[in-house]
Amino acid sequence: MTATQPAPAAPPTGAPTSIFDPTLRSVTIGLLALVFLGAFEALALTTVMPAIAADLDGTAWYAMAFTVTMGSGIATLAFAGALADRRGPALPLGLGVALQAAGLVGAALAPTMSAFLLARVLQGVGAGLAVVALYVVANRAFPAALHTKIFAAFATAWLLPSMVGPLAAGTIEQLWGWRWVFGAALVVLALATVALRPVLLPRTVAAPSDPSDALGDLSSAPETGVPPWPRRAIAVSVLLAVLVIAVNAVAETPGAWRLLGVLGLIAVLVALRPLVPVGTLRARAGLPAPIAMRGLAFAAFAGAEIYVPRLLVEERHLTPTQAGLALSLAGVAWCLASGAQGRWEQRLPLRPTLTTGAALIATGTASAVAVATLDLPWWVLMAGWTLVGTGMGTIYPRLTTVALGQAPAGQDGFVSSALQTVDNVGAAAALAASAIVFATVAAVSVTAGYAACFLLSTAAATLALLVTTRVRPGPHPT
Repeated sequence: MTATQPAPAAPPTGAPTSIFDPTLRSVTIGLLALVFLGAFEALALTTVMPAIAADLDGTAWYAMAFTVTMGSGIATLAFAGALADRRGPALPLGLGVALQAAGLVGAALAPTMSAFLLARVLQGVGAGLAVVALYVVANRAFPAALHTKIFAAFATAWLLPSMVGPLAAGTIEQLWGWRWVFGAALVVLALATVALRPVLLPRTVAAPSDPSDALGDLSSAPETGVPPWPRRAIAVSVLLAVLVIAVNAVAETPGAWRLLGVLGLIAVLVALRPLVPVGTLRARAGLPAPIAMRGLAFAAFAGAEIYVPRLLVEERHLTPTQAGLALSLAGVAWCLASGAQGRWEQRLPLRPTLTTGAALIATGTASAVAVATLDLPWWVLMAGWTLVGTGMGTIYPRLTTVALGQAPAGQDGFVSSALQTVDNVGAAAALAASAIVFATVAAVSVTAGYAACFLLSTAAATLALLVTTRVRPGPHPT
């Protein structure tokens, strides 16, 4: 007989039924504003970075402006999760917002490339603290029935920046200069901070039986005892960040340095183990499986994404604007699929949904392999990459909900940090691995280089598909 997924429990009488319920509206807007900020800032920097590098005489440090932010974020994830579990999410969220603000101001005023990179480190540290706290706030402030909806809304918050972010950043840079792009991001951060006042400021907590207090007590850890500081995990996360930056720095260099990059990737996987639940690297059934599957899916996406427009421009001779359409289509598809999961979660069984999403990612990356090797038309790649975006949007909010739903009591901060860690490390490792593979294979055949990179992503997506059999719905066993 085939096991059926248990029907979701009905929300308690008086509990909010919408993420925009009056008791949750301000927090929802604040959380979405922070996600919007991350999307806008990432896309805007990609757009204006050539102007920054030219103005600050920092062309040699072009890629490092992206890598140091990612690495410094990884370094703080374990600390942020532990702090959220011990003190509640308000403290890491407030620290994260403050450091991001300092980083944005520093980037806007940077007189040299060194100062700009330091500001990017502050932004990365702040983003690492804030994103973990953001997940914990969502997990604690919203009823379980709304978890998939709020996590789907996070993806939807990327839609507008994906469509207008680069254009807006380019326009601001042309009219007033690149420094004002960070000023615009600072305005968004200020608005998010105002909206998040119910989380950031001390408040009187209503009795647990009072359904009007939808937020509950977010200012402190649950009454399950204060967990000890995971000093080893925090130290390892710093080491992991250094490894990630180093591996990406040598990924495209020739000869022995490239071999060091391969060894560095192995070291990254070893260093990852203390930062995730036991069994994550083996995708063990239960809590480890959804975390592992999300990391594999994101690695498949990130490892191929940067080569999609490059192939379309260099091999199919499209303009950069035309090639960018592939990324826009995937972004829109991701948002729409996430919205569908948030809207119809109860009608879509978990296992078939995850299987379908992972299959779409594998099919889309496989189509990229076919385009590279069989000289198929450019629109096949665009269609395939749209499938990838649809698959990512289909699985992402569901995996997040399942993982946080299975977090042991008082450890949703740790699980949130684990989710962010596998995302960042998976993406960084995939980018480095793809760069090593492309540089090695393209030396013989550029076409084969593209195919090899897409094949690497297809393998990661296929592994994610296999892991779906180990993902289990339901809470963490007590």
